[in-house]
Amino acid sequence: MDLKIKSPRSDDYSEYAEKVRSEARNRAGESGRLVRHEVGERMFDLMTDYFPEEYAARRRTELGRAFGAGLAVGFLGRELVRYARR
Repeated sequence: MDLKIKSPRSDDYSEYAEKVRSEARNRAGESGRLVRHEVGERMFDLMTDYFPEEYAARRRTELGRAFGAGLAVGFLGRELVRYARR
């Protein structure tokens, strides 16, 4: 009985090692994004609980900006439609 055992080449090892490293980097990036999202959510919750006046003022400011941007986009869209119909 003659067994033919092939020893792996060093290229195979380096490809496998790079694949493992790449997968580890991807998983670390995903978990990092998840942690940043969770920390942001907790900070937001703390801000609304401990600083309600500042939160309300900031929210009003952001809503005002969003409303102004919506008006500007609507106006520009209307003018573009009028221009295209000419």
